[in-house]
This record gives sequence, structure tokens and C-alpha cells, in this order.
Amino acid sequence: MKISLAITAAAIAFGYVDAKTFLLPIPQSVEWTGNSASLSKDFKITGAKNPHVKDAAKRYNSLIHQEKWVPVQVPYTKQPALGSAGTLKSLEISVKDNYAKLDIGIDESYTLDVPSKGGKATLIAATWVGAIRGLETFSQLVESGKHDGLIAHTAHIIDHPTYGHRGILLDTARNFYPVKDILRTIDAMAFNKMNVLHWHVTDSQSWPLYFKSHPELSEKGAYSSKEVYSPKDVETIIRYGESRGVRLIVELDMPAHTATIAESHPDYMACIGEWWGDFAAEPPAGQLNPINEGAWKLVEDLIKEATHIFPDTLYHAGGDELNTACWPKEKTIVAYAEKHNMTYNEIWFEWENKLLDFVKTQKKRSIIWEDPIKDGGSMPVDTIVQTWLAPPSTYTAKGHDVIVSNYAYFYLDCGHGGWVGDDERYISPTQQETPEDTFNYGGVGGSWCSPFKTWQRIYSYDMSFEVKDSHPGKVLGGEAALWAEQSDYHVVDGRLWPRASAAAEIYWSGSYDNKNQRRTVEEFQPRFLDWVYRLQSRGINAEPVQPKWCAKHPQACDLNNPKKVAA
Repeated sequence: MKISLAITAAAIAFGYVDAKTFLLPIPQSVEWTGNSASLSKDFKITGAKNPHVKDAAKRYNSLIHQEKWVPVQVPYTKQPALGSAGTLKSLEISVKDNYAKLDIGIDESYTLDVPSKGGKATLIAATWVGAIRGLETFSQLVESGKHDGLIAHTAHIIDHPTYGHRGILLDTARNFYPVKDILRTIDAMAFNKMNVLHWHVTDSQSWPLYFKSHPELSEKGAYSSKEVYSPKDVETIIRYGESRGVRLIVELDMPAHTATIAESHPDYMACIGEWWGDFAAEPPAGQLNPINEGAWKLVEDLIKEATHIFPDTLYHAGGDELNTACWPKEKTIVAYAEKHNMTYNEIWFEWENKLLDFVKTQKKRSIIWEDPIKDGGSMPVDTIVQTWLAPPSTYTAKGHDVIVSNYAYFYLDCGHGGWVGDDERYISPTQQETPEDTFNYGGVGGSWCSPFKTWQRIYSYDMSFEVKDSHPGKVLGGEAALWAEQSDYHVVDGRLWPRASAAAEIYWSGSYDNKNQRRTVEEFQPRFLDWVYRLQSRGINAEPVQPKWCAKHPQACDLNNPKKVAA
């Protein structure tokens, strides 16, 4: 990040940036003027022509006046006194393309200039989405000033996302989320400049999404008639997301994670009625029978309807965690394998390729979880691979574009203990820590992906690790995932935020700055800690990460004594 003001020796020692406001995610280039401008009482945001930008201009103008933000985090270095730049009367928006489709590859770049002399600020964006991103940055430049007024820190900012895909995966199948809570999640994503809501809407536990072609799926597979997403609900979510520059990508996970289809179509299924511990990743067991013609016709109907409803070019076809251990009990599958001299995995790969080919007929590009390729399958090279196990270079080297969701960094549900019942492994034989007690206390505690993923852990992920320019595939971006075995709308804010903000910055700003220096937790820390309070002020129930005392006493809560480190 380019900064015109000198950085103090202490700041150099610790890697902290002498920023005038705690911007998050940090822009690609910032030049501070050292001045601030008072916002005029009749300050206006002008020039918006796209209806979403018009709404955003009204929303952000209201936000900055309601927020009257006073930073909670005390800067780590002494800040020079701000000069006065007069009065800022307006922010004028200029957009090159007001009609661009919100889709993969959309240009979100913008230039924001808040002049040192005040007067008129300008926001120039390539598309209407870039204008919305620039408005978010402008809102973070505004703070409470003297006499209950507002000031804007003056700066010249050139910004664009490092990665075009910056997402949250929200699972609404294990536990149901009312629409209003999904919309609040979209709001929080927009504050963090995240642009993809990956909607994992169906799974083995419930089928809450209504399909006109197959209403029986939600009628019999949803938890209740009140826990179904109607066509109107879906339209509301899509439109709300678009208004914030957030794309909605739907996932119908299959052929595994489909046990709930057995409620309406048991004859289409395999492994139904089997004990989950032997034949599934989690209860209940059950998967689509890969050679059942009725099941395939159902799949075609669902994909046709889903790809018609959801406008994004990308469609998530699922494909993870298939367990073929029960297939020897399915006579039709056994006969098919013998007739065609195929292994069970080969039958799975054949089905996946058939699915991907069908998605193409709907003029969509598929995303799949990495499992089929990891287990030996070969998929079309234009298939996007979402990784949760292997590093992205594994697939970029093969020509696939990749979305990174490594569970050891980005699974935000991890570390909350176990959820399966009748589990005696939690019992301590001596009521204290013992070798026999390692599962309960010193081990995973029932959470397969323990430990809890801290914001420091998330921020430390290198998005470009071992991905070479010579690889035919590239990293499109990443997603932080919230699986819902132990989360719902009661806890969603705290599970996602503020930790997802750490992911948001490395997705937008990149793991390296424009001087190819690795971004550090130390530099990110003060901006992140202040951002927690700002999210809370905006109605997002972000989880506290420190006592507030720490924010008021900078670095006093650090593990290492900063004075000794500086010496």
C-alpha cells in the first residue's frame, strides 16, 4: 500500500501502517493528505444513475450521519495532527458502465478522491458495482468531528479486488434461516466487500427449497411448511443481493447429501435405511442411485429449474463425500458395474461427468467440490473446483480454476464440540485430564475439524501458495464456510463475524501488497479490532475478540512486549 506520510521507526519495527482511518479491507493504494474536511450540513452524493447505486448513495449518506463513527481502537503510533481542508460539500459519482450484469468477472475497480482542499469529492468506477464498493470505502473515511459534526479524512484511493470471487457459504439445510437473517448476512458481506453468497440450500437433513417441477420435495422433505423458501423468498434474496453487489450461487449437492429425497422418492435412492456411521459422513445415510433413470430425470428437472431461477453464470453441482460402501447391497448398481466392468468410483465419475455435461446444456458453468477429482476422476477442464482439502495448486496445475475453502482455515463452524448423541467419549474416567480423556478435553471434542479457526489463522492463509503463473488454471478467490449442524439464525452473526472479515481482506486485498510484501497479522490487527465495533454499530452482532480495555490500551494485550521487540 502506498502512503505519502512517513512511517515512524516503531511502525517499521512492527509492520504497522500509519493510516488515518482503519480501512477494511485495505485498498490497493492509498495516499493520505494529512488533512480532514468537515462535511457540509447539506452534504450530497450526486451523479448516481444506476438504480442500485442511487439506493446505495441514499443508504450510505444516511449511514454516515447515523453512525457518527468514533474509533474505538487507539492507533498504535502517534498520529500527526490533522490539518483543515475546509468543507466537503458533495461526493460526485461517475460510472462508465451502469448496465453491467452482476456476474463472474465483473469489474469492481474504482478511484476515490477526497481532495485536501475540500469542496467536491469524486468516485469514478468502471461499473455500478465498483461504485458501491467505493461508497463503502468513503463511509469508512467519515468520522465524528467537533460539535457533533462529521469530518472526512482526505485521501486519494485507487482500488480493485485481487480476486473476483469473495464469498460466504451459508448452509440453510441442516438448520433453517429465515429470509431476514439471510438478508442481514448480505448486508454484512457488502460492508466487507464480499460479493458471492454460496447458498448450500439442500442436504440430507432437509429440503427447504420449493421447486415448481417437484413440489413434493419440500412438502415432504422440509422440516415444516414454515421452513420452506418460496419463489417469492428466492426472488427477494436475489434482488436484495444484487442491490448490494452480491451474487447468489445456488448449490444442489448430489449425489451424496440427498437422503431427504427419500421422503418423496425412496425408489430413486441407494443406502436408505442403513446406519449412517457405516455409509455416510453424518446422519442420515442415503444418496441418489447413480443408475436409476427416474433419479436422473429428477436431477434434470431440478437443474433446469434452478439454473433458470438463479441468474448467475455459475452453478454449484456439489459432488462431495460420496460413500460407495453400501453399493454392494444395491443389486442394480452391482449388475451395472459387472456389465460395464467398472469400479464403483468409476460409476460415480461417469455420473458426475454426465451431470456436468447437462449443466452446460443450460448455458451454465459448473462448480464442484474437489472430491471426485481428488479420488481419481477426470472432469472437464472448464469445471471450477472448490477445494476444502488439497492446496489450490493441485488443481490449477491440471487446468482447473479454483475457489479456496480449505477447512483448516475457512470452516467457521469448527471447534464447537460434537453434536451426535449418545457419545460417551466425553466422559473423563478420573474427572481430570488423562490420556483416556484426550478426545473430550485435549483432542477434537467431537468436532471433526477442530480447533476453532481464529481470525489470525484465517488471515495467515496465502491465497497464492505454490500457484504458478505457468499453471493453466488460476485461483478465482475464496469462500468462508458456515455449515449449519450447530448454527442457525440465532448465532449466525457471531459465527461469521468478525472472523469472515479476515477472509474478506485477503480475498479483496490479496495476501501480498502492491510491493509484493506479505500482509501480516500485526498490520491487520488494529484495523480489524476497530472494525469489530464498527460492524456492531451497523447492526451486525459480531463476536467480541478482546476486552474493550485492549482497544483503549494499544498493544498492551499483545503476547510479546512491543518495546522489547522494537529494541
